[in-house]
Amino acid sequence: MNRKLKVAALSILIGTLVLFIGNGASSLLAQDAGTGTNQATGDNTKAKPEGLVTDWLNDFEESEDWRADATCPLGETKIRKYPGKPRPTKDGQPVNENNEVGKEFADKTEPDENGISHENKYVLGVKSYFMDRGFDRVEVFPPNEYIIRGKAKEVKVWVLGRKFRHTLYVKLRDYRGHIHKLKIGRLDFWGWREMSVIIPGWLPQSSNYAVMDKNLHFVSFFVECDKFEAPGPFYFYLDQFRVVTDLSEFTGDEYIKDNW
Repeated sequence: MNRKLKVAALSILIGTLVLFIGNGASSLLAQDAGTGTNQATGDNTKAKPEGLVTDWLNDFEESEDWRADATCPLGETKIRKYPGKPRPTKDGQPVNENNEVGKEFADKTEPDENGISHENKYVLGVKSYFMDRGFDRVEVFPPNEYIIRGKAKEVKVWVLGRKFRHTLYVKLRDYRGHIHKLKIGRLDFWGWREMSVIIPGWLPQSSNYAVMDKNLHFVSFFVECDKFEAPGPFYFYLDQFRVVTDLSEFTGDEYIKDNW
């Protein structure tokens, strides 16, 4: 009889201990979960840019390492980091980056999607000479090709035109190593103008049946001489080189990538 009482008392004691320990563990897990939620939604968490964003490839504030090559052996071909910024006008009045008439571009841009502000004090100047009409060209390169993240949709750049009918192009390299030359437009205008070109859908940026992005590379800008323009020296200026790119991707699993 005493033995049965001891066994019953021991069972009650063990059950009480198990219940107490279980409640304590549940409380600790709930606290940990609450802490993790607070950390995930804290003010210090920086959201990853997704969807369409505008990436700055170069603001030309430090462009001394760019180079220029020309087909014409006459004259002088070179680049220069030139003091200035885009100064478009409308009806004789300056227009800023927000299309506000009567205001000039700010000396520093608003923070972009990556939280970076860009100075607006220098532009890239290019000087060359065209002799053989319809054939001569001048090409400007960065020190290394730029890798464009995501899937590129549009190339944008501010250009200072001198009313020549020469044509501006951008040269891109796809992941297969093939070069693509996209026409941005003629430089037959006075003053500053934002020029752009849409990246065509046929330009390969991903392999068949794979959703993993295969990045484009920016190679250079180049200008082709118009066959109806008179030979002579040629100047043009570039600033605020940007790419609109799509950073959204769907793989079904962010940890497993189809890139092996």
